[in-house]
Amino acid sequence: MEQNQMDELRIIMVGTSGVGKTSLLAAMHEEFNKTFKQANLEIWPEETRTSMAIDECKLTLKNIDPRLKKSVAPSIPLERPWDDEGFLFGIGSGDKKFIKLRFTDPSGEYFKPGAKPEYKQYVEKQLNDCDAVIIPVDATALMETKTGKVKGTEIGTWHEEINEPDRITALLKNAYENLQHPRLVILAPVKCESYMRNPRDANDLLDRVKMGYRELLEFFKQESLIKNLAVVVTPVQTIGNVQFAYHQVNEDGKTRFYYHKTPINAPYAPRYGEQPLRYVLRFLLNVFAENKKKSLEQQQENLAILERDLGQKKEELETAEKQLERQKEKFEQRQEMWWLFRSIANIFDDRESAFYEAKYEYNNIEGEVQDTSKDVRENQAQVEATQAQIDAFNSAIFTFALDCKRDDGFAILQGAARWLPIPKN
Repeated sequence: MEQNQMDELRIIMVGTSGVGKTSLLAAMHEEFNKTFKQANLEIWPEETRTSMAIDECKLTLKNIDPRLKKSVAPSIPLERPWDDEGFLFGIGSGDKKFIKLRFTDPSGEYFKPGAKPEYKQYVEKQLNDCDAVIIPVDATALMETKTGKVKGTEIGTWHEEINEPDRITALLKNAYENLQHPRLVILAPVKCESYMRNPRDANDLLDRVKMGYRELLEFFKQESLIKNLAVVVTPVQTIGNVQFAYHQVNEDGKTRFYYHKTPINAPYAPRYGEQPLRYVLRFLLNVFAENKKKSLEQQQENLAILERDLGQKKEELETAEKQLERQKEKFEQRQEMWWLFRSIANIFDDRESAFYEAKYEYNNIEGEVQDTSKDVRENQAQVEATQAQIDAFNSAIFTFALDCKRDDGFAILQGAARWLPIPKN
């Protein structure tokens, strides 16, 4: 299948500047090859501005100092946001590409209330068009107060300032007001190493996510949305082996968090980067497989109609062949007569015209049989190709589903049965 004819599934990273969108995408990217290989799928990545930004991000994180004084440079807004191709790659099996996946990682500047009109339009269209939304959540902002870790029903002191849940909620309320197609929303706490040390801490983090995004999650439960939305929480340790140290207010009045490695020479070792990737692929391939099943049903109906037509035309051809043989026999008998008698007989019974008419009719029907046979073969090939895609993706979905975590801070909050089922392998 030509690339421009392939189905494309789209994912957008949503969050303000500095919240960790690119670091999260880098942690996911680190797991791409292993995750796809386990599912017997192949990927064909394309080099784009975003793919280069991911590589630069990983290089920075791999060489980061023990006190993490360096940080990943925020994405620079483009003059024309529509020029951002995102991170694009094909997915398939064997040597056949089935679909394309496009991860878009817009600059955090696009999400600000005072962003340029073209940025706002870009974000609005992306949120309307993308099949999945990943929202990085700064776990430190959610889990820390000025006096230490949150207690009771507290929400982190800097959650509103850094994660801007009200802004995120407003954007998605606007985008999903008249939602007609299935969507996946992932809330992904990042820089959460300090809050995933044991199951109790991890589940506390999950509870804070639910509290910190209560308004958004309540909006998702509306009757008009619940049938089309899957919502998942997947924490990701975007660096690994780090611990929150302290916070500091910079000269610009913005709060910055500081971390240190544990141990001091710990390597870049993100954890759980495969989890949002697995959920994204599980959801998108389910949606893709559902659409393909509908296509398969239509293709099978078309094939059945063509096969019935072919059967009828073969019967017509058999009848025309018998008619042609009769007319040929009569014509040959006439040809054996003396020419004068033959000429007189033809005046009353033109066997030559009848023979050629029968031959013409036979040739026409034979051509129709050949054309219909070709259509049957082509449709049969389509049915087999579509079934092969469905089988390949069902197998992949099964693999993804088995390894999707659903405890210790991970959870499907909505849409498990409808959009995140486990197919029979």
